[in-house]
Amino acid sequence: MSSRPADPSTHPDDASPGGGLRPTSAFGIAATFIGTTIGAGYASGQEILQYFVSFGPLGGTGALLIAGTLFFLLCVIVLRLAQRLRTTDIHRIVNPTTSRIPTVFADVCITASLLGTLVIMLAGAGTALHSALGWPPLLGAALMAAACVVSVLAGISGLVRVQGVIVPMIIVVAVAVAAWGLLNPGPAVDDVASLVNSSPMIDHWWVSGLLYVAFNVQLAYAVLAPIGQESSSSPRTLATGAALGAGGLVVMAGAIMAAMTAHAQLIGRADLPMVELAGTIGAWAAVVYTAVLLMAQFTTAVSCLYGGVARLGALAPLHPVPAGAIAVATAAGATLLSSVGFSDLIGVVYPVLGYAGLVIILMLLATWLFERRAVRRRNAATAVD
Repeated sequence: MSSRPADPSTHPDDASPGGGLRPTSAFGIAATFIGTTIGAGYASGQEILQYFVSFGPLGGTGALLIAGTLFFLLCVIVLRLAQRLRTTDIHRIVNPTTSRIPTVFADVCITASLLGTLVIMLAGAGTALHSALGWPPLLGAALMAAACVVSVLAGISGLVRVQGVIVPMIIVVAVAVAAWGLLNPGPAVDDVASLVNSSPMIDHWWVSGLLYVAFNVQLAYAVLAPIGQESSSSPRTLATGAALGAGGLVVMAGAIMAAMTAHAQLIGRADLPMVELAGTIGAWAAVVYTAVLLMAQFTTAVSCLYGGVARLGALAPLHPVPAGAIAVATAAGATLLSSVGFSDLIGVVYPVLGYAGLVIILMLLATWLFERRAVRRRNAATAVD
């Protein structure tokens, strides 16, 4: 799961509806969507292990198809709503009412997603450094947290450019390792599901597909909305971009799922299954993969800390508190929580965020339906006039 800093309070509605519009390519939409969704959790393999591999080849494939379909539909809906409403305000997109309750709920969920992902990234960094250097996991997490605080205090505008390099590296390295795993399979096993990590909060493969989208897409809303708001592209182009993005995610996740299934005995209980799989190529490959993974964890963690501090600082009781103090306190708390363990956190925190995210998806769908109904009424009134 990747996240990027965004200002959720941006209101570009003051601009003229026709100003600043430009066509957006389908490839650009797809690349942005994939880059936002793929992050350190994906690169580690732990997400795909628990959400897809743990349900066996058939169940995992079914969950992946559900996820791909939902990614496509939600991407299209957010792009079209933002384009039609000419807004990047996530509150307008997911709140179909005039009540503040849905807005507050969405704010709480997104803030929880930022902070929860921060904890998981720190836990993953601790695990990676423990595996590579033998350091205590809490020390590795603390060092990553300290680096994140320094980056936030120094300003993180450069991280957006860094992510533009890291995300393609994740994709290339992960797919290359997956290809190696498929070409050099391990011993065949009869019951893959019994060998691998699984979430205690997910019992059915179809629920897994829903939750995987629900927690991943929460942070993609703030990235997709500006694309739709600023785009003059046709609905067909927006839909094509969404289809390419969702299809790319399915293909890449499917390749990793198949590779890990082929090596279930090796990676089943590993915290960093893709690092273990890279180790079958050679020790150097495991080192390279660990380095890329740490970079991905760092960029994701800094973005989450930045966004979390911005949201916490907006709370009235914390207005007098310096942002630096909030950043230090948040990073310290996240470091302590990271001691729960990387795989355990992914198995519990992400499903909780996913269940909350399902409510946001329902709110988004309601907004979409109400907006379509309003458009039909306006068209009917125009026809009568």
